[in-house]
Amino acid sequence: MARGWVAATVRAKAMARRRIGAGAARRIAMAPSLSDGLGLLAGTAYEKAAATGTSLREAERLIGEAELWELRVLAGWVPGSAVGLARALGARYERANIEAHARALEEGAPQYLFQLGSLALSWPRLAATTSQESLRNALASSPWGDPGAADPETLHDVLTLRWLRMVAAEAPTAMLWAAGAAVLVAARLVLVVGAAPTEGTIHASAPLIGTDWLKSSSVAALRKAVPSAGRWALEGVGDPADLWRAEARLAARIESDGFRLLRRGTPGPEPFLGSVAVLAVDGWRLRAALGDAALGAGPGEVFDVVA
Repeated sequence: MARGWVAATVRAKAMARRRIGAGAARRIAMAPSLSDGLGLLAGTAYEKAAATGTSLREAERLIGEAELWELRVLAGWVPGSAVGLARALGARYERANIEAHARALEEGAPQYLFQLGSLALSWPRLAATTSQESLRNALASSPWGDPGAADPETLHDVLTLRWLRMVAAEAPTAMLWAAGAAVLVAARLVLVVGAAPTEGTIHASAPLIGTDWLKSSSVAALRKAVPSAGRWALEGVGDPADLWRAEARLAARIESDGFRLLRRGTPGPEPFLGSVAVLAVDGWRLRAALGDAALGAGPGEVFDVVA
């Protein structure tokens, strides 16, 4: 197996070196305007976003395109045995497309869609649906499963949880990331939104964090209700208003683990997963930096958590 991974591992490590990094992201966050911040992207992997007149929303989309392109390139180098892992990691872009398609069906307005190429799970068939009912039916017969409803609000949480399950199933190394992220979905639902989760959401969460979280009315209660694999995500959080810190800590954990996987000497799926993780957090941090630049207020507190 290692011989088949040699070229993919070399490419994964090279691709990870294309990241912006924490230092450059902080400089972008310190830019006096969005335009100035975007200008600092010239010559980087995110150069397309540096064009004059790019809005924050367009920049975020272009960052996503760059992330997807990097993943598609890496996926082209992995052995056939890792196709499932590559598609699971890329499923977050198919999830974004499904949500965008659902909004288009609801609002009647076209939405931006990612070009998934060989990473698509069921997207061509899902994209052909013309109503929420047909979309739900198509999802039910796809790897995503029946979401219970096909409105954009329901889809976001259900598809996020099912994407996390896909990643954990293909990469046991990522189980702590997936469980931690699932806990944050649960925390938002029961402590911030306050509405009763849908049956689809409950069913999708169960394999990762069980269902005891449904009765939680505080961060402390939620921490006790979820399995230890995801409990760490709430460490140091005492109030729902501080959940953003948990999200930033999750990103920091994924990046740290990603670098550790990249440093492994034996070629294999670990450096590939590490590269994808590091690049994903790089894009996440860059979006935060550009948001700060757009406000003109300097680096936000998130940079103190994700150094």
